[in-house]
Amino acid sequence: MVYEAKYRGKRYALKQWHKSTKNRRATKESFEAEASTLHFRHPNIVRALCVLELGGFHSLILEYGGDKNLQEVINCPDECLNNSRQVKFALDISRALAFAHRQGIAHLDLKPSNVLVSKHDNCKLADFGCCQSVDDNERPASPTKSSLTGTFAYRAPELLKGECPNTKADIYSLGICLWQMLTRERPYGHENPHVVIFAVVAYQHRPKIPNEKLLEGKEKCYAELMKNCWQADTQQRPSAREVVKILKKWEQYCEPVSDLDDFCIRSTFYANHSCK
Repeated sequence: MVYEAKYRGKRYALKQWHKSTKNRRATKESFEAEASTLHFRHPNIVRALCVLELGGFHSLILEYGGDKNLQEVINCPDECLNNSRQVKFALDISRALAFAHRQGIAHLDLKPSNVLVSKHDNCKLADFGCCQSVDDNERPASPTKSSLTGTFAYRAPELLKGECPNTKADIYSLGICLWQMLTRERPYGHENPHVVIFAVVAYQHRPKIPNEKLLEGKEKCYAELMKNCWQADTQQRPSAREVVKILKKWEQYCEPVSDLDDFCIRSTFYANHSCK
C-alpha cells in the first residue's frame, strides 16, 4: 500500500509491505528489491529516501513523484499525447533505465502505471519491487529464482520462458509502453493471458496498431523504434543508452523533415544515430 505523507510541510510517499500475505517470500523480496535502490540519484527515478519499521510493517519513504501516472495520462481523453510528448516521455523513461542498467539493476516491471508524471510533465520511474541485480555478463548476480514476475503483457518472451533476466527485458517492456502511448489502448485487449503468453513466445505475437490509425512522418519512425525494442532476439534490441541517443536526436527536430529515410532509425545503426 502506498500513502501520501507530509513532514514539515513537504509531501512524501509512504510505501508499506503488510505481513498478512499469502506469499511472504514475495513480500520480503519486493521490500529488499526496493531497498536496494536507496543509493539511486537520478531526476527520472523516484528517489527512495529511507527504510523503517512502523507497527511491525516494513516501510519505505520515497519522494512524492507526482499526482498521476502515465497510465492515467494514456486513459484520459483530455490529455494531449502527440508525438512530441510521446518522444519526451520515452526519453525520460529511457534515461531512467539507462541509469539503472549502469548500476547493474534490471527493473523488470516497467509499465505505464509504474511511471509517475510530475507537475512539470517529467516522467519518473517508480516501483523497483521486482528489480534484480545483473552482472557484467547480463546474468543474475544471485542464482536464487525470484518469486516476483511483473505483469505478463509487458514481460519479455525470454522471461516468460523462464530464462535469466537481463537489462534487455526492460527494453522489451519499453516497446510495449511506446505502443500504448501511440495507440492509447490496452495491450492485447481482453485476450486470454495464457493464449497471449503462448503466442508471444511461440509466434512472436505483439500488440497491433489499429487499422484506423494512419501513421505519418515521425510516427512511422516512432513505430519503427517501438518494433526494434520488442524484437524476440535480445541481441537485436537496442540498449537503453542507445535509445536515449536516438531520442535525443529526435528532440532536435520539431519540424517535419523532407527525407523520412534519413530521419528513421534502422535496426543495424543504433549507435550511429541514423536519423539526421
